[in-house]
Amino acid sequence: MKRVETASFSILSGRFARMLMMRHIGRMWWVYALPVVACLGLAFADIRFLLIALMLVFVILPPLLFFVYFNYGLDPLNRYNVMEKTLVADEAGLSMLIDEKYGLKNNVVRLSWDDVAGREVQAGCVVIYVHKYRGNRFVAVPLSAFPSEQVLRDFIALFDAVNAVASTARE
Repeated sequence: MKRVETASFSILSGRFARMLMMRHIGRMWWVYALPVVACLGLAFADIRFLLIALMLVFVILPPLLFFVYFNYGLDPLNRYNVMEKTLVADEAGLSMLIDEKYGLKNNVVRLSWDDVAGREVQAGCVVIYVHKYRGNRFVAVPLSAFPSEQVLRDFIALFDAVNAVASTARE
């Protein structure tokens, strides 16, 4: 059985927030843009709609994005991104061994491969998307957490092999 273990890692909270917002806005941009564009279009008929568009951009949207951060960023799975941890991947799934300094009751978080939706490499991280939970749930593993290039290749090969088997089993 193949087993891959990373070094201890975490990502900075600002980097996590940026990744979360870019993922959310990338999927839901039209929800934010549609009212603003509609008001800008109506501004040609009545200039007061320009004021409404500006209020949407500078008064309404920031609290909405703040709510998005609290809704998704403080989710238990997502908050593990900023905690110091070690990731262990094997054929059973992913295990995150959280550092004891956080005082969690359970320092081991396990995700089976059925919970994982996919992965991509972005912003210097391997981002593992989790579909078991609603919305924007992911685990970001910095490339620097892998001790060597070979360990990174082994991790991606294990990930792809297990997900290929899991996807054929779901069909």
